[in-house]
Amino acid sequence: MHKIIVCIADGAADAPSLCPEGTPLERANTPVLDIMTRHSVAGLCYTIPVGFSPDSDVGNMSLLGYNPTIYHQGRAPIEAQALGISACSDDLIWRVTLCCTENDLITTPCASSITSEEAQNIVAALNNAFAHHGNITVVANKSYRLLLLQKDGHAQLKAHNEILRNKKLPELQTCGPHMLQQTPLQAQVAQYPEQLQQVIKTAPKVLSQCTDKTNCMWLWGQGSPYSLPNFPDKHGTNGCIISGTPLLHGLGHMAGLDVIKDTSFTGLPDTDLAKKAYAAISYLQAPENTIAFIHVDAPDHYGHIGDAKGKRSAIERIDAELLPVLLREMPEACIAVTADHLTPATTKAHAQGAVPFIAYHPTLPKQTTVRRFTELECKKGVHLAEDTLLLNVLKTLR
Repeated sequence: MHKIIVCIADGAADAPSLCPEGTPLERANTPVLDIMTRHSVAGLCYTIPVGFSPDSDVGNMSLLGYNPTIYHQGRAPIEAQALGISACSDDLIWRVTLCCTENDLITTPCASSITSEEAQNIVAALNNAFAHHGNITVVANKSYRLLLLQKDGHAQLKAHNEILRNKKLPELQTCGPHMLQQTPLQAQVAQYPEQLQQVIKTAPKVLSQCTDKTNCMWLWGQGSPYSLPNFPDKHGTNGCIISGTPLLHGLGHMAGLDVIKDTSFTGLPDTDLAKKAYAAISYLQAPENTIAFIHVDAPDHYGHIGDAKGKRSAIERIDAELLPVLLREMPEACIAVTADHLTPATTKAHAQGAVPFIAYHPTLPKQTTVRRFTELECKKGVHLAEDTLLLNVLKTLR
C-alpha cells in the first residue's frame, strides 16, 4: 500500500452563507494548498452521519476509517481511554466541560484559560463536594476538560429514560455546551437524572471558591467503556495519530493506532506544526507503517471563540509550516487535507454539513474544476456518498 498522510484541520470548514466577505478558508493565503489542489481528487465528504451531533469524536472516528453509526457509543469513554481510566460496563463516564454562564445562558462554552494546576484544584474541590453521593468521581483531563465517573450509572440512566418514556417524553439526549449557547439551561438540566441535577446545581458554588474563570460544569457525551476493531486488522496496515488533544489520543488507543505525543503538541494554536510533520515522516519510514493522521486543533479553537481572523491564521500556518515539509520529505505520498466538521466563527458552534477535502498525489493529472481548498470550490468536485469513508477512497488512490 502507498504511503498516506491525512491532515485533519479540526473545524476548519465554515458556512459560506454566514460569511459575506468570504470564509476563513477563502480568505486565507494558501499557495501550497492551491498547488496541491490542482493535482488532487477534490470535493466534499460527510463525516457526521444523520442523527449524530456534529462533534469531533464523531467526525474524527469517521476520518480514522470507522463508521460512527456502527461503532460510536459516546465521547467520554474515548477520552477515558487516553487517560488509562478503567471502568466497568455498568458504569457511565461523562465528559465535563467547564464553561461560563450569565443569567442562565452559556456565554463562554469552553473556559480555555484554565491551567492544569487550576484544574487539579477544581477537581479536588468538586470531589470533596460530591463525596456524599458515594458513586461520583471527577477526574482531571486537560484544562477545562474533565471527566466524571458515575458508578452503576448505566442502570440509573436506563431507569431515568424509562420514566421519561412513560411520560411520553424523549430520552435524555446530551450535547456539548458549544451547541447550547443562548439556550436557557434550567430546562436542559431538568432533563437529567436527579442525582446529576444535584451535581450540576452544586458546582457553581464550588467553582466560585476556586476561580473566577468558570462558574458552570456541563455533563455530556456519556457512555460506558467500549472498543474499536484493531486498525491493522481492519485496514491491513499500521497507522499512527499525531495530536495534542486527549480525544484523538483516546481514539488512537481504542483503534490500536500508534499514538505519537510530544510536549510541543499542545492542542492549542501554539502547537509545533513542523515537528508534527517530521513525526509523521519518521513513522512512515518503516515499511510496515503506511498511514499517518496529523490532527491540528487550532482552527476549531478560534471558531469557538468567534475569531475568524485567528481561524484564517491557523489555516495559513498549516499551509506554511506543515504541508511544505510533508511535500519535500515525502514526495511520493498521497496527502489528504480535510476537516472533521464545520465550526462557523459567526455562531461559535459546530454545524452539520459536508466538509471539503483534497487528496493529493504528484502523479494525478492537473485538474481545473476545483482551484482551491475552500467550501464552494470543493463543491464543484466529487461528492462522496454519505456512507462512504474518506479513508477507503484514499487507500485506492493511485
